[in-house]
Amino acid sequence: MIIVPPGQGERHWQPQPANGWIEILTSPRFAGAPPGFSAGLQELPPLGKIREHAHPAQTEIFWIIEGQCLARLDGVVRRIVAGTFMVAPPHVRHGFINDGGGPYRMLWMLVPAGLEDFFVGIGKPRIPGMPDPTPYPRPAETGAIELSTVFETLDPPPEPPWDTAPITDPAELEAIRRAAV
Repeated sequence: MIIVPPGQGERHWQPQPANGWIEILTSPRFAGAPPGFSAGLQELPPLGKIREHAHPAQTEIFWIIEGQCLARLDGVVRRIVAGTFMVAPPHVRHGFINDGGGPYRMLWMLVPAGLEDFFVGIGKPRIPGMPDPTPYPRPAETGAIELSTVFETLDPPPEPPWDTAPITDPAELEAIRRAAV
């Protein structure tokens, strides 16, 4: 059994375009953790985003804890709010943009595991008492880290604003907000 008290998971700051942080709650690499899946929290600040992506062999499960976002889920833009539960099977494209005024926080689970390796690979350790380094650019090797973990190459690649470019102007999102279902 694994018990992780609040704020006691493995924490990492995330680069642009997310600009937030993740906390790994369980992973097969943790002593005593069950094999086969990983789970954690992710927080995006306003205008932070998770670019549209898909996983080749993993199912990703989400429960939205706080905030709201625009999500592009298998080509459809939806308004997602706290309390929403979602499941993205392998190959289903999904991406999230925090268009709200406060943090967007979600619990994620990946079956089989591997997403945590990506977060560690591109992130910076989040150490209590140390300053928030965000925003900082994605590492040059992010594409290689994606392909060595749990991401597939998308064809066609994501278009703005679902790509890796940071969002700097909230007005960019107006047309997407109007189109969201």
